[in-house]
Amino acid sequence: MKVELLQYLECPGCRGSLSLATEPGNRQPVCEIEEGALTCNNCAAAYPIVRSLPRFVASENYAASFGFQWNKFPTLQMDSVMGNNLSRKRFTDCTGWPANLGGERILEAGCGAGRFTQLALETGAEVFSFDLSSAVEAAYANIKDASRLHMFQASIYQLPLRKGFFDKIFCMGVIQHCPEPKKAFLNLVPFLRPGGTIVIDVYSKAGFPPPLKYWVRPITRRIRPKALYAILSRVIPLAFDVKNFVSRAPAIGPRMAALIPIGPLSHAEIGLHYTDSEIKQVKVLSAFDMLSPRYDLPQAIDDVRRWFEEAGLVEIEMRFGYNGINARGRRPLSHDHAARPAG
Repeated sequence: MKVELLQYLECPGCRGSLSLATEPGNRQPVCEIEEGALTCNNCAAAYPIVRSLPRFVASENYAASFGFQWNKFPTLQMDSVMGNNLSRKRFTDCTGWPANLGGERILEAGCGAGRFTQLALETGAEVFSFDLSSAVEAAYANIKDASRLHMFQASIYQLPLRKGFFDKIFCMGVIQHCPEPKKAFLNLVPFLRPGGTIVIDVYSKAGFPPPLKYWVRPITRRIRPKALYAILSRVIPLAFDVKNFVSRAPAIGPRMAALIPIGPLSHAEIGLHYTDSEIKQVKVLSAFDMLSPRYDLPQAIDDVRRWFEEAGLVEIEMRFGYNGINARGRRPLSHDHAARPAG
């Protein structure tokens, strides 16, 4: 933890100021704290700093499967490692932000392994990023040398930050996995400064019948992450090899292979040139990501629009995009008389 982060933090319970205490005998440089604690000056609550990350929640929570997932596959969605621009395309398309945001402050809600954190940092902004799960450890390992990054573990429902502080907030791939998606979104808006913008994406409600994963999830989401991963990491590579073999059969091979529900054998048509080993990992990750979360709550686009309106946001944009629904809005300035101020 960078010591300068302390000036921006508040106790998530009572909003009191926090003080820093390091372990006895710790001779670390004063600019970076690896182990220690943050103590509230008002209610005396204590929050540990473990492996350089302030922890405002326990890692065993409703997002624990994501902690397991991203520590198991820490670099599989990192453009810089995989040699593609899949994350960059989604980030750019969803946010619509300019490439240069130097001097601004960005809050990322739900960092996962840091696929979008890295891209936010490339804008030149100072980035504050958190996750409810232990995925913050994977993200920190991927990007820990960034000088403009502040990372911590916290709940979207109880953020340990000053309100009205951020120029931009983004939350991608997260809202639908919260137990109360609307509440999660509304809780982010007060952390925007007047004139600041917020961007989210969220799964879109499908028609009937629902996608296959929603038929299977009532069973799989009850399986412990380690056990589910053990099953998927055996079944999916085998299914891939069978599908690959069957697809080569004359005439009916491709149609028979299509019955094996693990997606295409190659993503080369969209510019992703994976080896067979890599694409097997991608498919295991994808299946785990679909089947393991405790919550998966897709939304209707009209409902998401109402969230933004209820928050008092202006210049609201809604459309379908990479991850379902892409939504943007701006917190009004005091002279925007037509809009109700946000939270």
